[in-house]
Amino acid sequence: MESKKSAALRGRFRNVVHLDEVPAEEWARETGRFGLVGQEVAVELGSKQLGYCVVALDPGRASCPYHFHHSEEELFHVLSGVGVLRQGDSEGEEEVELRAGDFVSFPAGTGIAHQFLNRSSAPFVYLAVSNRVAADVCEYPDSDKLLVRKTGTLVRRGPKLGYFDGELGER
Repeated sequence: MESKKSAALRGRFRNVVHLDEVPAEEWARETGRFGLVGQEVAVELGSKQLGYCVVALDPGRASCPYHFHHSEEELFHVLSGVGVLRQGDSEGEEEVELRAGDFVSFPAGTGIAHQFLNRSSAPFVYLAVSNRVAADVCEYPDSDKLLVRKTGTLVRRGPKLGYFDGELGER
């Protein structure tokens, strides 16, 4: 149900928009496991350093792959519905039930992986806010991947290499 309409910005500085005017974009529904509709409010308002969007997570789906950021800080505010926060680090994992009014914070560099799950029969809706860090590195513990945001490089972690690995051959 992707909408292509352009937001109706208001005010002298064109810095006011109603959520009803922000295009809704489907994400990852075809995977069967993930699925949501996001409204990128920050994009519509021309934000430079903050990202913020309203997300409606489909019943029975996960928000995105389990991950954590090295440089990006994230904040979530639950607007409606009931969901589950899956979070953990090298010491272990936990699940925390979330409901409207809850705030969830992931400061940069904490190594706390996270993912939202919707085990209910209704959408789980939240506001997602983050600083935009072009040089962020994101790790995906479930799939053993690394994303270097600036280059868009997504790789699976392999054996650790020495600093001079592959550098000492003849040229």
